[in-house]
Amino acid sequence: MVRYCAEDRLPHFCTITVHDWIPVFIEARYIHPVIDSLSFCRTNKGLQLFAIVVMPNHVHFIAAAEDLQAVMRDYKRFTSRTIHDRLKSDGRGTILSWLETAGQRARVARGEFSFWQDGYHPQVIFTRQVFDQKLRYLHENPVRKGLVAVPEDWQFSSARWYSGCGSACMSMDPPEF
Repeated sequence: MVRYCAEDRLPHFCTITVHDWIPVFIEARYIHPVIDSLSFCRTNKGLQLFAIVVMPNHVHFIAAAEDLQAVMRDYKRFTSRTIHDRLKSDGRGTILSWLETAGQRARVARGEFSFWQDGYHPQVIFTRQVFDQKLRYLHENPVRKGLVAVPEDWQFSSARWYSGCGSACMSMDPPEF
């Protein structure tokens, strides 16, 4: 039974998590593939991205697409390989070992590196009120975790784009309700 299912073209609050919540996103070098790939999906795969925050071990975003599940599948596959290659070239053996152990439990004999936990947990957003609630939750996540004092201080978030105070990690699509 499918627990979560994306509704075509409606905005969804989504979460993707690194296996075992391993904090891989502690350097910009490992975060940039997450941001760059979302930019690629916006330009080439019809993804509408309304908000994002990259935390040390997971990513929250609000997005929509004609086939959000296919976009997320491709996105996760590409970022998994890219981040794995960077960790390997940087000699991050301990993190790779942790991910390998976590991934072995999760994959089904695919024979490939597994970085993300299965799924992306889409929660459909029907109203502006729910959108604003999810947006606040997403942007305040770094504050709740004690990483910054205000959401706009977190570099890898759309909070700056929404506040208009400084450059954001990437442009967002304005929501329409």
